[in-house]
Amino acid sequence: MISVVVPCYNVKRVMSKCLDSLLNQSFHDLEIILVNDGSNDGTLDCMRRYALKDDRVKIVNFLQNRGPDQARFSGIINSTGDYITFADADDWLPSNAIETLLKTAKTTGADIVEGGKIRVLGNLGLIKRISNKSRQEIETPELFDKYFISFFGINILSVNLWGKLYRRSLFDSPGVKPSEFIMGEDLVLNMRLFPYVNKYCVIPDIVYYYRLGGMTSRYNRHLYSDLKAQYYLKMNTIAKYEYYKATNFTKSEMCHVFLSQIKQMLLYWKSKKEVKSFIQQEIDSGFIDEITKNVPYPTAQFLSNKDEEMIINRVRKGLWKDRVKRVIYKCISVLNL
Repeated sequence: MISVVVPCYNVKRVMSKCLDSLLNQSFHDLEIILVNDGSNDGTLDCMRRYALKDDRVKIVNFLQNRGPDQARFSGIINSTGDYITFADADDWLPSNAIETLLKTAKTTGADIVEGGKIRVLGNLGLIKRISNKSRQEIETPELFDKYFISFFGINILSVNLWGKLYRRSLFDSPGVKPSEFIMGEDLVLNMRLFPYVNKYCVIPDIVYYYRLGGMTSRYNRHLYSDLKAQYYLKMNTIAKYEYYKATNFTKSEMCHVFLSQIKQMLLYWKSKKEVKSFIQQEIDSGFIDEITKNVPYPTAQFLSNKDEEMIINRVRKGLWKDRVKRVIYKCISVLNL
């Protein structure tokens, strides 16, 4: 009935909590597809032990790392369920999560069901944030007209893949394919699926525990390049569907991505010369003009001045909070909490 796709890359130390939570679901008619994305730390051996323990566990093995998007699509291709859900190997689900999502999908006829999530710090279960919303059943044309904006910088519906149940047939829709992105790939896949969704249901029930850390705890060289490429993808999508009300939101979002990249560079001790070089490169290329011109929001108007010193000084304010956060995440990673 349901296929659970779990991409795995060097997660030997943390994957057991995720897999145990899947095997102990109150709903049993599952296939659990573990995709080994070229791991070199014993992840594959751990997968094999679980496959021997429970015949619902299936393994797809990549000899080389291809990235999470390719891993998920390989899982989708090898799936046989009527519905698909996704989990990251360092997260976990409450025991009734899949049953709750499926019950809602069957009673409402929804193509996607989104549940509530809890962000936690490591295995200690310290709650960072609870994200849940009131129950909603949204159908086309309102669904597309009002909620497609979620993928263009307005936080209404979740853009993550995890914490949701999808009708399997959605992934056979035209243009739904791997994106090759390392960051933001879940948003891209959801954005490509969304025009084919007829009904979307949101429930307040907690269905997912998301572990903080990982890519957020170190300098990420893929972040800016991927999100900049996604900016152009979003602009092309806006033109394709004539969804022009999303244009300024998308540009404003990219302004914040630009500032976030500068923050990340300063946070991880890149030199001022490197930071200035990055800013000047984006100015000279005309990209700053593109994302700020005629955008009536404060951040865009600030960046339109193209003053390197002002930009750096603005980002430096409050940077100590991010450094404290980085230390916390680093400690969690080192201690494997």
